[in-house]
Amino acid sequence: MKKVFSKLIPSYITFKLSLLVSVLVIVAFTLLEVYKFLNAKSQITQQINTEQYAQAQFIATDIQNKIDKQTLFISGLADVITPKIIQSETLLLKTLQNSLKLTNIFPQGVAVFSPSGVGVIAEHPVITGRSTFSFAQSQWFIKAKASEDVVTHTPHISGINGKLLMPMAKAIRDDEGNVLGVLAAPIYLNSPGFMDYIFDKDHRQQGDILVVSRDDSIIVASSDPAILLKSILSLEEHVFYDTVMKGFNGYNQFTSSNDKMLKAAADINNPNWFVVIRTPVKTAFERLNNDFYSAIVNGILVSLVALLTITFTLFLFFIPLRKAAKSVKLMIENPRDLTHIKIYKNDEIGELISGFNLLIDMVNERNTNLKKANAVLESLSQTDGLTGIANRRHFDETLNHTWRVQMRSQQPLTLLLIDIDYFKKYNDAYGHIAGDDCLKKVTKAIKTSINRSTDFFARYGGEEFVILLQGDIKEGIAIAEKVRLIVSELKIEHKDSSFEYLTISLGVASIVPQVDGDPVELVKKADQALYQSKANGRNRYEVVAH
Repeated sequence: MKKVFSKLIPSYITFKLSLLVSVLVIVAFTLLEVYKFLNAKSQITQQINTEQYAQAQFIATDIQNKIDKQTLFISGLADVITPKIIQSETLLLKTLQNSLKLTNIFPQGVAVFSPSGVGVIAEHPVITGRSTFSFAQSQWFIKAKASEDVVTHTPHISGINGKLLMPMAKAIRDDEGNVLGVLAAPIYLNSPGFMDYIFDKDHRQQGDILVVSRDDSIIVASSDPAILLKSILSLEEHVFYDTVMKGFNGYNQFTSSNDKMLKAAADINNPNWFVVIRTPVKTAFERLNNDFYSAIVNGILVSLVALLTITFTLFLFFIPLRKAAKSVKLMIENPRDLTHIKIYKNDEIGELISGFNLLIDMVNERNTNLKKANAVLESLSQTDGLTGIANRRHFDETLNHTWRVQMRSQQPLTLLLIDIDYFKKYNDAYGHIAGDDCLKKVTKAIKTSINRSTDFFARYGGEEFVILLQGDIKEGIAIAEKVRLIVSELKIEHKDSSFEYLTISLGVASIVPQVDGDPVELVKKADQALYQSKANGRNRYEVVAH
């Protein structure tokens, strides 16, 4: 047995070296897989968080718009119901019916209750039990009678029909301010067209949606009926909700091993609610975890077999391979085209080296092609050839990138669009060579006004330039006036200009980027401002702010 073993492993040192290399490769492979796993997990978390926050904002805006429309409808209808109308049940009922024909935002109908809270003066459509139910002690009814505005109250389960609803009401008053009745409409939160998609547990495959009332600290909408109308403190991730309750909007950027949910929140201003999107961590990373463990196990097995085989083979053919490796090292150390490696033996190693030489030929050919490709790509440089500053293509890329950055931070983005006045006449009078020289001088002068690393200056095309600022309209106006004065102070002669020297016109526009916005609209606004500047006499700036 010992003899067989000694034949398989002729050298104890070689065996130790083989074992050491195998262990090192396995450890390196494992560390690499761990790094890839953590990096992928971070990217997936960021992607999920971004999608969650965008969806939370969309849902919050959707709910806010619907409630705003309903509030306006109730307010308008209450103003239409005069003391004369409310005194006639027939006239009042007709008014309610005609108003509901104009909209579908209250499919559950409206009712006008008596000032005492017992009895309905008129309702459409009729809801069984509503006319005999007493609302005198209901908080929403008391609030409506005490307020001049439309009021809403905490969602609850109706005592009449057992549905989840939020009451919306406004008192109807006479000229002296006396309450003649209370106009009210129940908003069924899970009714079609309102928030029914939240209550549908099959709507989201990887998580759920919550709507939480800040004033009452309860869950007013959820796809899980078990937590509906429960306190937010009953949830395990209540620390996140404590932060959101104080006004935070966004997502939990840092997750720990104890976190069971990835969450994002967005506000609804009226009523004082917020939307939470939740995704279970286990669900989000289940496939990634399985892939990670499979990769580790398979990688270790493959690495062991391959490394032991290669190490044993290298031992048998150590000398010719060492010579070949030395030749490769010399090629790497000398900065020149790769050359063929000398074939020391006409066996399998020689064939391997011969194949390697073929690869060298292919690499050399590809390097040549790469140089040609680089020469072509040079023509697509992001630098303007005449002025030496960024060109239009670079500007478009920077605008799109900066738009996304400012959108996430909800900070303003300001654009200055600059045009040299009467530049065509300048070229006609002094020649295109002088025109090119003029563009260089103007570029050099404007660059002195760009001080911050975040400010971006580019040639937009022809005699037009742009300055992109990560700042508000005030900063844009200050830079615009500074640039205008600097160019004017060059005193470049222009006999065909009404100012007798070269001037510029500027259009300044500012906007806070939104998710559904388009960077092109900022350019259009700046162009509109530039047009106004030219129309108003040139050598000036005009402003269009969003």
